[in-house]
Amino acid sequence: MLTITGMSVVQLYNRERKSFRKFDEINKEHFIANLDGILAYAWFYPAIELLSSVAIALIIWYGGGKVMQGALTLGALVAFTQYSNRFFQPIADMSEKYNILQSAMASSERLFKLIDTPAAIVNAPEAIVPRAPARGEIEFRNVWFAYNDEDWVLRDVSFHVNPGESVAIVGHTGAGKTTTTSLLTRFYDIQKGEILLDGMNIAGLDLAYLRSSFAVVLQDVFLFSGTIESNIRLGSPISRERVEAAVEDVNLAPFLRTLPAGLDHPVNERGTTLSVGQRQLLAFARALAHDPKILILDEATSSVDTETEVEIRKAIDRLMEGRTSIIIAHRLSTIQRCDKIIVMHKGRVREIGTHQQLLSRRGIYYKLYQLQYKDQEIVAGVYDRQPGD
Repeated sequence: MLTITGMSVVQLYNRERKSFRKFDEINKEHFIANLDGILAYAWFYPAIELLSSVAIALIIWYGGGKVMQGALTLGALVAFTQYSNRFFQPIADMSEKYNILQSAMASSERLFKLIDTPAAIVNAPEAIVPRAPARGEIEFRNVWFAYNDEDWVLRDVSFHVNPGESVAIVGHTGAGKTTTTSLLTRFYDIQKGEILLDGMNIAGLDLAYLRSSFAVVLQDVFLFSGTIESNIRLGSPISRERVEAAVEDVNLAPFLRTLPAGLDHPVNERGTTLSVGQRQLLAFARALAHDPKILILDEATSSVDTETEVEIRKAIDRLMEGRTSIIIAHRLSTIQRCDKIIVMHKGRVREIGTHQQLLSRRGIYYKLYQLQYKDQEIVAGVYDRQPGD
């Protein structure tokens, strides 16, 4: 599909001609469909007009003869002529509205198809709403999950996270790290096993209660059209003072001071007027302002510079105090201080331990660490090389 937002990518890779041909094919299909509608209108409307004219002519011919014979008054003839016009006028109006009707039918078909689609994730018939806020104890018990049939993404995954504990999940791309957090917030339901929050199966918990216990900061931040403040609050009853404090904590305040409207600065959908780093800082402010019981960071510092990342780490340290935290990161330097590190490989949990424990085992984590550290040494050597060396 062609999108205006992807125009820069099309231009960078010189795909204008191919994209234009694809657009031309789609446009031709729409042109033919529109032409069929115009053709139907072109036949239907004149046909109604012709029938209306013939009917009036017959009324005048027949009624005129009766008037000449004195069997019908002139007023009655005029009345019948008006009746004929009023009979055919609505039919002619329907023909004029044919194209609008066709467009409305197509739109309503798509709309009702969306509305009638059943929700995949719903509350259980007797969903539990605990009175106390979540403590943050998380447990996966022999969890199996697949997006399609039995193409398993997670295989017999089991681990336990204590309340207030910071846990990192690492592994190669496609190992199932992000899927684990998506299952925890119940965006998908598992096929086998159990996921427990404070000892209760999340399948039996109220969805609003479950998701309100989490704050998630993703790598790809989505911003809504509105203002910076509305994107931080997201409709929650959060005071402006709390929003301002969150902005200060993530070091977004210096940027806001450069804007005339500050927190009231308008934001386009997806935040196209902000840089990637600024969008991630805003997402951190959003998480801080909502004061979550459980924090999930999914590659949350991947798009910010080193100096900004240092500031964010300070905010993360404050945010993680007394909260259960789950961190997904490829840069192992960001998760070395976590209480526990879970290493996933091909959908399975292969290693669990602290940074030093996993290094001493010389397993998958050790190999990941060595590869990343070696890459950093190579990059540093390239930058340190002097001209002429």
